[in-house]
Amino acid sequence: MFRRVTVFFWVILFCSASFYCSPKIYQYENLLDGVFAKPEYLVFHRDSIRFTIQGGLPIKYLTADTRVLFFPEYHYDGGVLNLGEFIPFDGRFAVPHSETKINRSIVFPYLPGMDNGELVLNAQLEKKGKSFPIAGKPLAKGLNTVPLLARMGQITPDEPIQEIGKYMLMDFSSINIQEERDFLIPFALGSYNLGAAPFPAKLQELLKKGEPGFRVKEVRIVGLHAPENRELAQTDLAEKRAAQLKSTLYNQSEFRTVPTQTDFRRKDWFDFRVLLGQYDKMGWEEKEPYYKILQSDLGFEEQFTQMRRLKTFNQVSRDIFPRLRAGRITVILENIRLSDPEIAVKVYDMLKEGRHLDDLTTEDLIYIGQEAKRLHEKEAIFNKLISLAPSELAYNNLGVVYMNQAQRELGLHQRNELVNKAVEMFRQSNKLRTTSIAMHNLGRALILRQDFFDAYVAISQASGLERSENDEFLRYNEGLRGALDIRNGDYKLATIRLNMAPEDEVNLFNKGLAYFLADNFYQASVAFEESVQANRDYGYGFYGLAMIAAVSRDRQVFYEYLRKAIEQSAFLRERAMQDILFEGFREEGEFLDLFK
Repeated sequence: MFRRVTVFFWVILFCSASFYCSPKIYQYENLLDGVFAKPEYLVFHRDSIRFTIQGGLPIKYLTADTRVLFFPEYHYDGGVLNLGEFIPFDGRFAVPHSETKINRSIVFPYLPGMDNGELVLNAQLEKKGKSFPIAGKPLAKGLNTVPLLARMGQITPDEPIQEIGKYMLMDFSSINIQEERDFLIPFALGSYNLGAAPFPAKLQELLKKGEPGFRVKEVRIVGLHAPENRELAQTDLAEKRAAQLKSTLYNQSEFRTVPTQTDFRRKDWFDFRVLLGQYDKMGWEEKEPYYKILQSDLGFEEQFTQMRRLKTFNQVSRDIFPRLRAGRITVILENIRLSDPEIAVKVYDMLKEGRHLDDLTTEDLIYIGQEAKRLHEKEAIFNKLISLAPSELAYNNLGVVYMNQAQRELGLHQRNELVNKAVEMFRQSNKLRTTSIAMHNLGRALILRQDFFDAYVAISQASGLERSENDEFLRYNEGLRGALDIRNGDYKLATIRLNMAPEDEVNLFNKGLAYFLADNFYQASVAFEESVQANRDYGYGFYGLAMIAAVSRDRQVFYEYLRKAIEQSAFLRERAMQDILFEGFREEGEFLDLFK
């Protein structure tokens, strides 16, 4: 009996001690009931997340000897981010038992992995020297990262890697892909017979071997005659001379495979005019009367009669007319260095082996660099150009090469090195001469470096350097500028920029995104539809339409478009499983079936 009383006594004593010594945490458990976060779903804005903690505290706890501390935190896959602390109530400075309103704005940086995080508010109440921790209250779950959907050339799984940046191009539409070499083959006065060795050694060597970097494409033969009586007396002399040249050429077997055209000129001053221009024993004043006669509408005979009256005619007839007792052979050479589809490969190999490029001019290298298909070939060629003749074109184009190499680099360190090299190349290009193309490319490279503020400055400067609003490059640049506006939270401004941009599937999607974020769902729907029409294999337009359907709670349309979107893109498939906009559908069987 005594033993039972002893046990009972100790139980009563323990319970009493527990009651009187407890910090009474649970009596404050409803302290945070009136506290909430706005917006309900946190939103990514610019490069950060912004929200406001609002509400009030129960008046019964707000005494003169009470202080309340708040410790907001963001819990996500990467850990816990402490968002500081603040004091919503301190009885020493506030009127006790009066209503307390909380309105605290907080901004914290966006970090990868935060999309599925949760905002938690921890609190502590201090009273009479004692601290009472309050259990954390979830204020917001999930993060709306729709602005991050803006497309700016990002690399995503199972999607083609886009070429980014703009090369500076030189206009080679009039480039000399062909060159001509002229030879006058002399005949005896009034004759069409050739001697034993009619062709000069230089012509024969050219026909056999061509020239370094050139091959013989064609030979043109033109029979001529001199404006002399014995030559003029034979009406078919020029024609026979052309035929004789062709026959002699074909009798030499190595020339038979060369395509040949034959023609002749009779009573025509064309070749005389050419030789007169080359004649260095007379000045312009003495030649001018001949040109006036040749440009007149008179016939051959009348022109010849007027020339005879000129005081220099005897000199001209003695020095120039005999040279017209000839046939003209023109060898057409094709520049195989520039027409060879593998020229970039050959030049790359030469550079790699340290061989000289003596036969190639700076213009040749620019042309070959433009035509090269592989990035490592372009890199070698533009690097060589910088060492030979530094220019804004060479620096800019090498920077574009580095950017696109970075896009294809899996190693983070190597990728960052390539991006930094690209930035340096564009800055060097702009140092030589500031251009809209190099400024645009600098902005592109800074985007790859996640430096969005400086990127926007560079892209804006690129637009400022273009004076015409209808300029094709300006429209292209405004497309990227509009995408950055979305990232910066300037949605209405983004719609203005993107309405100027070329209407491809990317710009149309970005335009729809800007309208969506500006709460103009009708225009957003139109732009997303146009993106789909521009390219049905580009899943982003469908994803945009699914977002609109999710907001309007149109289940049938939502599932139709979301299915099409995730079929086209593994990135969109992964995003859809976490997208806060789809929170209301995530537990539905039909939603889960899409991802099986």
